[in-house]
Amino acid sequence: MVIEKPSPLLVRREFVRQYYTLLNQALDMLHSFYGKNSSYVLGGLDSNGKPADAGYGQKEIHRKVMSQNFTNCHTKICHIDAHATLNDGVVVQVMGLLSNNNQALRRFMQTFVLAPEGSVANKKKKRLNFFALFAYTAWLFFFF
Repeated sequence: MVIEKPSPLLVRREFVRQYYTLLNQALDMLHSFYGKNSSYVLGGLDSNGKPADAGYGQKEIHRKVMSQNFTNCHTKICHIDAHATLNDGVVVQVMGLLSNNNQALRRFMQTFVLAPEGSVANKKKKRLNFFALFAYTAWLFFFF
């Protein structure tokens, strides 16, 4: 039996729906989208003007996400783009508005590089979780 790989458009739709639902409803579970080889960056520069440090692996990413104090976080997605990459991956770019802790909406852009998990056998078993592991996330906030 041949299992077709999901299209980048299907991956984009399902991944974005699940990721931003967890951001709003179960922040402490957001790290479950990441694997041991994943990285997470929030913002381009730190408060000293140096490139922000990335978090690597589930534990460090969980710590980094929780340190951002996302509370009552709501997003309005304005645009999503997705393209296939090498080795059956998908790059997803999300642009929209984000409100944290009932503050004013701010523009954001987030980029995900999604990669299939594990071996061929694993891919077949976890077809619907194709997007459950990604290697890089970057958040950029724009002030207006």
